[in-house]
Amino acid sequence: RLLLLPSFPPGWMRFKDKCFMFKGKKNDIKANWSYARNWCKDQGGELAVIDDQYENGNYLRDLKGPTWIGLSDLLLENQYAWSDGVSPVLYTNWNDKEPNNAGGTDEGCVSMHASRAFHGTWNDTKCDKAKPYICKISSGI
Repeated sequence: RLLLLPSFPPGWMRFKDKCFMFKGKKNDIKANWSYARNWCKDQGGELAVIDDQYENGNYLRDLKGPTWIGLSDLLLENQYAWSDGVSPVLYTNWNDKEPNNAGGTDEGCVSMHASRAFHGTWNDTKCDKAKPYICKISSGI
């Protein structure tokens, strides 16, 4: 019996049972966290949910600077949750002394320092900053 892998839209990169799209390379669009989330939703996806260090490391090849992922504490201060509303937080990769909420209550969105020097560590940061972002679509299998 043939196992059919789900097809994803053109331009998406497969990784295991998810596909990802990176926005914000060189001359590409950058956006604040809310716009990025809405853009991903419009494509039938979500801002990236990262379940383990292998997924986290998968981004380091293609991204350079701080890049939005789907984690925030916008619903409940200091309670970080994925923006899809269902995925459990199985893995985090906070940078040293993060999350620090240095920007006050408006510093509730998480970006990944996507470069080899930072090893993909995460910081909480102000949600209104324009950054590259990662969208994901899960296959649902």
